[in-house]
Amino acid sequence: MNLFQLNLFVNTIHSGSMKVAADNFYISQSALSQNIKKLESELGCTLIDRTHSPLKPTLYGKIVLDRAERILFLANEIEEEIARRKRIDAQTIMVGSFYPTLANSEMVYVANAHPDLNFQVVIDDEPALLAELVKGTFDFVLLSKPRSIPGFESFELTREQLFVSLPNNSPLLDKESIACDEVTGLQVTVPSDLDGVSSWYHEFLDEIDMKQENVNELSSEEYFAAMVNPDVIHFRSSLMTAPLNMLSKKRHLPLVEPEIWRSILVMYPTVKAKKLESIFKTLKQGVQTASAISIIPKLLQFSASSNLVIKESVEKGDE
Repeated sequence: MNLFQLNLFVNTIHSGSMKVAADNFYISQSALSQNIKKLESELGCTLIDRTHSPLKPTLYGKIVLDRAERILFLANEIEEEIARRKRIDAQTIMVGSFYPTLANSEMVYVANAHPDLNFQVVIDDEPALLAELVKGTFDFVLLSKPRSIPGFESFELTREQLFVSLPNNSPLLDKESIACDEVTGLQVTVPSDLDGVSSWYHEFLDEIDMKQENVNELSSEEYFAAMVNPDVIHFRSSLMTAPLNMLSKKRHLPLVEPEIWRSILVMYPTVKAKKLESIFKTLKQGVQTASAISIIPKLLQFSASSNLVIKESVEKGDE
C-alpha cells in the first residue's frame, strides 16, 4: 500500500470513473486498474463495485476511503509545512529597483524559478539604492544609468526603447519610424504617476522642446485605459507595452534621430558574483520572456510568488 495507490483509489471514487481518474493522473486506464487491483489484493477485499456507473465503493471500500482521505490530507499537510519551513529558513536575496515594472514582472519570474530562496525587493530612487548597495543592504540593484564604484560590477540587463503609438488615421502611419522633431507637432498622452517611466518621458519631451500644451497628462489607470483608444497618440516603452491582440490595429513606431533608449543595468558587489550567477541567468531569461509577451504593469498581473516580497522604501511605507 502506498500514497499513490490510495490517491488513485480516492480519485476514482470521487470521479466515478476509472477513465476520468486515469486522465487526471496522466496514466493509462490499464495502469490505474492494475494499481487498484494490487491494493485490493494486499487488503484481501474488493474496494470498488464495478457493476455501477458511476463507480461506487463497496462496504470495505467506504472504510478505506474514509481513512485514505485522512492519510492523504495529512501527507499534504506535511509537504506544505515542510515547504513553509524551508521558506522561513531559506536565504534572503535583497534587491533594490528603481523601476516597479521590473519587480512586478521579472523578479516574480526569478522568485518562481528559485523556490529555495527568499527575495525581498525594495523600490526607491537610484541615489538611495546606490547608498544602500554600498552599505551592504542589497545583494544587487537595478538601475537606469551606469555607475563606477570600486569593488562593484554591472552589466546591461536590457535596453528599453521609447515608442509612439499612432491612431489608424495618422498621416505618419506609412513611415517605419518617426523623427524627434515630428513628435513635437503631435498631441501626446503620457502617464503622470508611473514610477520609473513618467520622469523618463518628461525628460525626453524637454529634450526635444515639446510644447507643454501638446502634452496630455493622465493618471496611470487612465493612461492604460487610453492605450486601446484608436484616436489617442501615446508613448510607451519596450518593457511596458500593450498586449499585441489589444492593439493589433494600431502602429507603434520607434523614435529616431537620435535613438531614444536607456539601459536597465544590474549592479552588484564583485565578491558576490559567483553567488548570484544563477539568479542573474534567470533574470535575463525573465526579461526576454517579458519583452516577448508584452507587459502592461497594473493591467496584466503576474502569478504571485510566496517567496517574494515587494515594498517601497522605509520612508514611503510598504507597498
